[in-house]
Amino acid sequence: MRTGLGILLLAFTGLACGKTSEDTPAGEVNGGGRSAGGQGAAEGGTAGSTGSAGGPLAGTGGVGALSGVELNGSPIYTRVQRLTNTQWESAVTDILRFSQRHALSAAFTPPLLGITTFDNNEQLLFVDERRFIDFESGAEAAAALATGSPEALAALDAGEDAPSFVRVFGRRAFRRPLTAAEETKYQSVFALGESLYGAGFAKGAALVVRAMLQSPHFLYRTELGATGEPLNSYELASKLSFWLLGTTPSDSLLDAVAAGELATSEQLVATARQLLEDARALNVMRDFHGQLLHVAGLQDISKTGEPEYDSAINPELTLASNAFFDLIFGKNLGLRELLTSTQAYVSPRLAPFYGVGAPKQPALIDVGPSRSGYFMQLPFLMLWSVGALPRPVQRGLQLELAMLCGPRRTPPPEVELLPSRPLVQGQTNRQLVTQETSCGASCHQYMDPLGFAFENFDGFGRQRELDNGQPVDTTGIYPLAEGVETFADGNELMKLLANSAQVHTCYSKHVTSYALGRDLVEGDRPGLESLAKVSRSKSLKELIIALVRDPMFRTRMGGQP
Repeated sequence: MRTGLGILLLAFTGLACGKTSEDTPAGEVNGGGRSAGGQGAAEGGTAGSTGSAGGPLAGTGGVGALSGVELNGSPIYTRVQRLTNTQWESAVTDILRFSQRHALSAAFTPPLLGITTFDNNEQLLFVDERRFIDFESGAEAAAALATGSPEALAALDAGEDAPSFVRVFGRRAFRRPLTAAEETKYQSVFALGESLYGAGFAKGAALVVRAMLQSPHFLYRTELGATGEPLNSYELASKLSFWLLGTTPSDSLLDAVAAGELATSEQLVATARQLLEDARALNVMRDFHGQLLHVAGLQDISKTGEPEYDSAINPELTLASNAFFDLIFGKNLGLRELLTSTQAYVSPRLAPFYGVGAPKQPALIDVGPSRSGYFMQLPFLMLWSVGALPRPVQRGLQLELAMLCGPRRTPPPEVELLPSRPLVQGQTNRQLVTQETSCGASCHQYMDPLGFAFENFDGFGRQRELDNGQPVDTTGIYPLAEGVETFADGNELMKLLANSAQVHTCYSKHVTSYALGRDLVEGDRPGLESLAKVSRSKSLKELIIALVRDPMFRTRMGGQP
């Protein structure tokens, strides 16, 4: 339930985090709470089976090339997109000039998992009663920290009287200059604070901070223009900053907007290039790749009964993933290197599983030509395994979702999970999986061959040539949009993917969805195919710059004027 003071603040400001102001179309703030119906399937929970390269994809009765990247999302095209919990925390830290993060959002209601690929999707960013209370309590705690001492108040650097404080802090919080009516309104809030809590600048400032942090002008990033019209410079500055730095625009960026320095496409691109060199951009790209490739799941790995497993390896697998993503972004590399680089993060604990000598200090080193890219490194291989055995269906499914964006794999009714059964004498893991996934050919003929390409890596990610005394079989076939391709092993598969327009279009789809905070549809395909051409020959940073230039980023898309 809203507190009495919260209601009083609404009376002064006319705003609430779950309501729109008079210039915001009603019904769009909360995003409708619609579900995207995220992709995914359990091990063995989809139909079909395949053996080797001579399986059902080849010869008569097989299927041809797929249509490529599917774009069948359900975007809302909201004009007012709520900040994520992480963005809220970063924005509060920056506008209040905190010297450190205070984890004020730690107890906030988390986003629903498994509905969309990324947690900044508009479909997840609604406000209900619980979240309203989250933002109200967060605002109260933040205001208390920001005004609780002369030093904290001085760090705010927002003027020494009510009009200047409202004007300076208001622009910082709302990411644009306040209107004259807003200045008058919040000066009244300042006076109310002094009236309720006693005279003193800190009392008035505290109530203004609380009120502004609960306003939709802080909690939501806006795109209020007519469909097809360019976003204004303040909207672009916010969109760019929250995407590339994960936080609100700086005072200097807002100054640049006020000076007309973000008015052209070239000025926008120049600003984007500058932000890409900020250290915070590295963390944002970690988050992007981490959500795409389920890095958070590494902390939950458990291999009970396996004497070689030590739970202390889990955080090192997370470090290994982040170090590799940092390499790709920080060294101005791209998807091709993510798929084919032989560099990997190796620590003393990870070295034995890679079969290399332990370095004195954890470092990125060349682990040899037998491992191409992230999907042949320990984090991915250990995450999608059971004990010491690989889990080829999940390895294939996760690779397909992340890099191919093919049709959704929906498990048929009443299909059970693939059981963990012991191998009989002379039976390989691949043969067991092929035997057990016998519920039809519509799904496993796609996923399984991708996963079987990594059968030369066991559940610990170690290389192996034999499985239960038999030679491992890593051959496979996959119908890319360009045509049906065969491969001998994971290395060949990674080279095929690195050269595939479908894969680069898929990666561009993920980058764009993360940047725009929405699902993508067929109308976005021309833009994605253009971005894919950049991805095939250039770096992730250049892919980002290409998106900044694209109308998908710079104009108001969808919705009603």
